Amino acid sequence: MLKVWKDSSRRPHPVHLGSQQTCELGEFGVNDPIALPELSSVGLTPETDSTGTVSLKRTRQSSNQDSDTHSIQSLKKVKTSAPHSAHQKHSSSAFTSGSADELLEFAKTRNTIVIYSRPDDVTDLASKFLMWAAGNLTASSNGDSSRRQVSVVVVPNNTPIDGLTTKIAIKSCLKVAACHGHVDTPDLSLNQVVVCSVDASRLVLVLFTTFTIYPQTLLGHVTRGIWTISHFVAFVITNAHSSLWEGLPLGDVLAWFCRSPNIFVRPRILTFSSPITGADIETMERMLLAETVYSAPQRLHPLQTVVQYEPTCTKSQSRLTQDIHQLDPSGNMCESLLKDAHCTLQALGSCASDLVWRRALKEIGKIPERDDDDPVEKGASEIRNLIENWDFSMPNTNPSSRGFNVTPKFARLVQVLRAHRSCGDDFRGILLVQQGCVATIMADMLRVMTDGLEFLRPFAVTGNLPVIDVQYQADMRRSFETGKYNLLILTKTLEDLDVPPALLVIRYDVFESQLSFSYACARACLPSSRVVHMAENGNDMHRQVLTQFSEGAFSESWIPVIIHNGGVPIPPSPLVENRHPFQFGDEDDMSSWPYIEDPVTGRRLYEYDALEALYRFVAVMQKPDLSGAPLLITREVCVPPSQQAWACTVTLPTGLLIDHVTGPTRLTPTHARRSAAFEACVQLYEHGTFHNNLFPVPQHHLKPDASGSAALAADKVSGNRCYPRKRSHFWSNSIHLHKRRLFPFVVYVDRRGVDYAPIMLLSRQPLPHIPSFRLFFPGTSETIRNLRAPPLELDEQRLEALYLFTLRICRAISNKPLVCPLEKIAYMFAPLKLPEQVDARSLDPIHLADYISWDTIELAGKTWMVKFDLEELHTSSEGVDDLVVQDRSVEFTRRYYVARLRRDLTPLSKPEDSPREAGYVNLIEYCKARRKCFEGLSDYSQPLIEVFGVAMTGNHLNPTTRAAATESVKAAVKCTSVCRRSRILTLLSSTFRTALLLPSIMKRIEDFLIVHELNANLFGYSIHENLLLSAISAPSAGCEVNYERLEFFGDSFLKYLASVYVFVTNPAQHEGALHAARQRIINNKVLMQSADQIGLPQYIQSKPFSHKLWYPPNFTVDPLSLSTIADPAYSGDEISVTADVLQCKQDSASQEEDMNASNVLKKRKKKLRDENVTQWLGDKTIADVTEAIIGAAYMSGGQDNAFQGAKALQVPIPLIHQWQDFRRNTPAIPSTPSRPLRQGTIGAVEAIIGHRFRLPHFLAQALTHTSVEGHDATCCERLEFLGDAILDFLTVRYIFSREDHLSPGAMTMLKGAMVSNATLAALCVSCGLHKHLHFDSYALATTFETYAQKVEANRLEAEATAKDSLPTQHWLQVEPPKALSDIVESIIGALYVSDGFTLDGAEKFFKTVLKPFYDRHITLKTLSHHPTKILFELLQSHGCQQFELLKERDDLTQETRCDCIIHQITLASGMGGTAQAAGRAVSVLALDALQCNPEFLSRTCDCRESRRSNKGAQARIKRILVEEIENENAV
Repeated sequence: MLKVWKDSSRRPHPVHLGSQQTCELGEFGVNDPIALPELSSVGLTPETDSTGTVSLKRTRQSSNQDSDTHSIQSLKKVKTSAPHSAHQKHSSSAFTSGSADELLEFAKTRNTIVIYSRPDDVTDLASKFLMWAAGNLTASSNGDSSRRQVSVVVVPNNTPIDGLTTKIAIKSCLKVAACHGHVDTPDLSLNQVVVCSVDASRLVLVLFTTFTIYPQTLLGHVTRGIWTISHFVAFVITNAHSSLWEGLPLGDVLAWFCRSPNIFVRPRILTFSSPITGADIETMERMLLAETVYSAPQRLHPLQTVVQYEPTCTKSQSRLTQDIHQLDPSGNMCESLLKDAHCTLQALGSCASDLVWRRALKEIGKIPERDDDDPVEKGASEIRNLIENWDFSMPNTNPSSRGFNVTPKFARLVQVLRAHRSCGDDFRGILLVQQGCVATIMADMLRVMTDGLEFLRPFAVTGNLPVIDVQYQADMRRSFETGKYNLLILTKTLEDLDVPPALLVIRYDVFESQLSFSYACARACLPSSRVVHMAENGNDMHRQVLTQFSEGAFSESWIPVIIHNGGVPIPPSPLVENRHPFQFGDEDDMSSWPYIEDPVTGRRLYEYDALEALYRFVAVMQKPDLSGAPLLITREVCVPPSQQAWACTVTLPTGLLIDHVTGPTRLTPTHARRSAAFEACVQLYEHGTFHNNLFPVPQHHLKPDASGSAALAADKVSGNRCYPRKRSHFWSNSIHLHKRRLFPFVVYVDRRGVDYAPIMLLSRQPLPHIPSFRLFFPGTSETIRNLRAPPLELDEQRLEALYLFTLRICRAISNKPLVCPLEKIAYMFAPLKLPEQVDARSLDPIHLADYISWDTIELAGKTWMVKFDLEELHTSSEGVDDLVVQDRSVEFTRRYYVARLRRDLTPLSKPEDSPREAGYVNLIEYCKARRKCFEGLSDYSQPLIEVFGVAMTGNHLNPTTRAAATESVKAAVKCTSVCRRSRILTLLSSTFRTALLLPSIMKRIEDFLIVHELNANLFGYSIHENLLLSAISAPSAGCEVNYERLEFFGDSFLKYLASVYVFVTNPAQHEGALHAARQRIINNKVLMQSADQIGLPQYIQSKPFSHKLWYPPNFTVDPLSLSTIADPAYSGDEISVTADVLQCKQDSASQEEDMNASNVLKKRKKKLRDENVTQWLGDKTIADVTEAIIGAAYMSGGQDNAFQGAKALQVPIPLIHQWQDFRRNTPAIPSTPSRPLRQGTIGAVEAIIGHRFRLPHFLAQALTHTSVEGHDATCCERLEFLGDAILDFLTVRYIFSREDHLSPGAMTMLKGAMVSNATLAALCVSCGLHKHLHFDSYALATTFETYAQKVEANRLEAEATAKDSLPTQHWLQVEPPKALSDIVESIIGALYVSDGFTLDGAEKFFKTVLKPFYDRHITLKTLSHHPTKILFELLQSHGCQQFELLKERDDLTQETRCDCIIHQITLASGMGGTAQAAGRAVSVLALDALQCNPEFLSRTCDCRESRRSNKGAQARIKRILVEEIENENAV
């Protein structure tokens, strides 16, 4: 039986596959007979009416009619951008598309240039044009045979003109002569042209020319008057390009014809060209006075049909394969054949699996020859004997037969093909499969099958040869056109081959790919073509993909792109591509193919993937308001020796660092397009523009290993587990790649007024997108931004200099002797020195390399310090600018920034602004008293240098960063240091300031690399990286962001998701059972186990960043260099008991430690391993991260994205694959309630909630109370259960949007107040929903009436007594009936189910009724009668324990002042007549301040990190809280 594709509600879905036509996706069930040609020949689609009767609906003929009658004036014009800016001002106008008839009408009125993509476009339109020209000539001549005018067709030199002549003659019914240029034609006095002796008015002369000689002869005859314009009526140029004729004789002839002053005798010119650049279009338009149009097929969408098949009974191996496996248990001898046998078994059946081995016997090298001396080859000999003696069976497609040896899928395919036997020799089909081995064996099976398949001549097209071999491709195309092969079996990797259109295109495997769908439509562009989708019966994934085809989710604008091979502007609509991988296992060996490797995930982009990746990239980058230029421009080129070849140019969207990429010359257009696309991807990747999500996902990278728990150890007491800490694979994957080619990544501090120089990070592979982030300093924060630049090619000398500079800067910022070999170094640093007028924000990425300070790099690489130049100190102030100095000549010591040169001071002066020398006559006396062995100075008149200390490297990722406990007073450098021991660091101070931030910067970059890896492996880059970083960051890590807010949001969504799931999958269970089932899904233990199985714990960031333990990758501390940390000759210069003496002691201690350096390193080894390699996590932390990731997924892409994130996290919801499955899997619910509602109830409720019920009986179920006799309470309870979860989620989402930075503790309090029974009951009474509840209980009616009266009375009283005009929660002191809150929840559940499991109605109800109520009554300030309690609970939820309320009585004003102090910072101050009133007032103000400044606590409170909490503090807070509440109650 033929029927239409339906969902569970049995409603047909129309297929909106274009704006000009509508077709429907027909479906054949698993047992339906198939009769495709008869249906397609008349353009009918099946349609089922309400009675179940199948009728046929005419769809395509009407669309063709519309297309035929579509006037040429309605074609939309767009501007074709020139590839170079010099030509943009002359950009021409071109029609985007047009049918052959439309183009002909256009060509009749003006000279026309047609940009085509298929040869059929040329012959069809040229034939019609020539017929018009001949007919027009006949009408104008009026029987005058003396007017001997001809039409000339010019073809390229290498084109076989005999075939073209025959095609034109057949299609145009004209007399066509072919001229090969070797016969004299004295009739026209043109030696190289021949004219047949026929009526000139019906003659078409085909001129074969080399564009260099024969046009010159033609030009000579024209200029001498032998031939005149009147001899020609039309010119047709089949494949022209301006570079082939510009400045040559043919161009002069055509230009002379076009510019004749007699416009009535000018021949009409029709020129065909493959897609070319805008500049070439302008040149040809200028030469020919022509306009340009793009050809397009008459119809974009063929008729589509779904053929269902039964699921395949899974078998691991056929009998033959089992026997071979016994002979080769390890599988080493026939590894590839075993894989092919398994793939064909799953796709085609046991017969196909056996044919893999039989085919292997015929192919040399597949199975080794016999050799009894070699044990391996002896085993291979046994395998050969087994295969040779095996009794192979023919394919049996009869499912009822005992010998059925194919899959049900292949049997249905045979039925589809057999239905086309009536087409006979006219049949042409294309079959798309996933793997090459399946294509090959399928062709073998179809070739030997009879019983209605004798008309088939299949040919399998696999491997890379059809792409690169021009002769192979030409033979294949010619064989398909002539009918030698009438069924091409292509793999998905060969979809972009130039294949003629076919009558039937079968998609054997379901691909969720818009490009694959567009390729199928492009190959089925004939009037009677059809696309058949093979789908497994009951497979929800197949149904999901096909639903996208039927519901118009795939834009038709991509089909012309595929038809024209990218030669038209790319539409600005994202491509829908499946993120799940495809297996192409048996394609040619890819080890020698060029590829790009993503160092984050290890994924590879090969040449055959590049075109799809480029399409996806441009689709996202293309702007909607710009038509753009054609993406791919493929043209013919000549390569020696006179060989035809192709080259392709890629025109990229504006705004990128590169605009055009020309690929290498290839022998086929397909290979040229692929090579150009791959080259464009390479350049985009190297410039940092190519996003990592464009890399294809191999099967083994779909998700991490889920074999078991990754925990290394467990603590039975605490329940915590030890997990490995994740390290990014980026550095290890990229370290073996480019040696001399480095990729710049500039980081700079976005801060004005402070001298932070940009630093360039040079990696061996381009870093992925790293968003801007903040670093924190005492009392402030700064934004770190980054900039990418084109790759740098460095010679060995500069590479060595960069390597030494990187070692120097890493040793300087860590104060440790770090070492790393050059071949193992992951990245390098380079300082940038910008001119004064250049700001880091305005840097041009193209010229970033010009700002590299190579002098500084070379100097710092050679030495870590230089001496002072005393003469320069006397003569210039510029000598101390941007310097870092040391007071001793060792590498690892104290350092100082130079503030200024003090020319007003000498060593004999006493600095008045320096308290350090206050007790001494001058600086010399101070040095004599404080420094050992002071020998005086050679120059007592030298100026002094004012310096301030360099702060040590710190953790700048923690918002609660405290100032370092170092002396910050100014001090003059000692005179002896200037002359003898003081040194200048070879790193400039502006560079050194930024360098001290590098540990924190590199840690944040490492975090984002880990996020990229997690996002790629589990979520297909569907979650925003900033949100995902927050989701995996625990509060204990002490970072700016953590998972608490997202966990709060994700918890509500997970509750909502699980509630819908158990509601659908347990249709007969009551509310209590649903609660239990939901708990089995969302409890922490289940979430932890699911996350553990996929390896999530290793990605969690739970430890604070330890800057002291930071090393770049592969850097180690050199134990042999530890003795240089402190030089005994210079230690202890100062002998006072101040900080200098402490430094002396530290230096002495360091000497002692250096003597035992190896012992120290051994003691710290275990600690370092614990800090950097492992971490201890609790089950709740892992579960919280899981919920936070789900919340981040929702914030990134909405409900469907969060659902897929939950599936990726292995949340146990196995029966549902997409959100729409909830609607399809819902069992039917009775359409009539047990007791009807009062008349007008439904309309009144719909007026209140602002939404109409699609299925009103759900509302009746929700409003019927259990007291009604005969009512089934289960249905109402189930709706209430569902509505409770939905309301919870909508409320949390609303709080999230309203309070965008509120702490989770405050949001929890707000949500608890909003969804409480008391609040919902008051809301129900407020909006009047309680009046429509259907119940049979007098007591319940009395309770409702009493409650409503009390709430209303409290409201009036509160409004009358409110001093600050703020609404209050007037309902809190009235006990609510639970039935009132149940009404709200059950109505929300009824709305959700009625709307097909979408939130449309529930959101409208929330926005209309709940949101205004919440905005008016529930905020932090109106949350409770005890604002102090709310304040204390809020602070404690954040973990803060350093806060207090200080009260002071003012005797003059007789008022009390109260200050709220948090971490010694006054947050708010309030006044009151009494202490109690002041405390209440300051609590309200503090809550308001925290709501307005939500980052205050995260920036100020570090109680969690410092672990200052204790029982005494808890008791003190509890005591203060009790006192404040008692005082407020007294007030």
